[in-house]
Amino acid sequence: PLAARIVSLVRSSPTPDTPVLAAGGISDGRGLAAALALGCDGAALGTRLLTSIEASGPKIYKERIASGSFGGTDEAVRTTALDAIANAYREFPWPEPYDS
Repeated sequence: PLAARIVSLVRSSPTPDTPVLAAGGISDGRGLAAALALGCDGAALGTRLLTSIEASGPKIYKERIASGSFGGTDEAVRTTALDAIANAYREFPWPEPYDS
């Protein structure tokens, strides 16, 4: 798996103590456990936290995220627009093969 490869690369680098965080698709304890089992130091959760009661946003939006029901695959769109915008301001752009 990619996470295990990244951990190996970081641990054999000149800065082996750099924390490695897994991100993307982690929505519960099992995902975190898998990331830790692969050698990651932790995990970054984003979208899943939008469903918490503490997060602001429309209730229907939160319910759809939590259920995984978006009305069909036509509503999920992959885009690199945010990467292009962010890369315009970064000294080191996000690598093309790993864009959104």
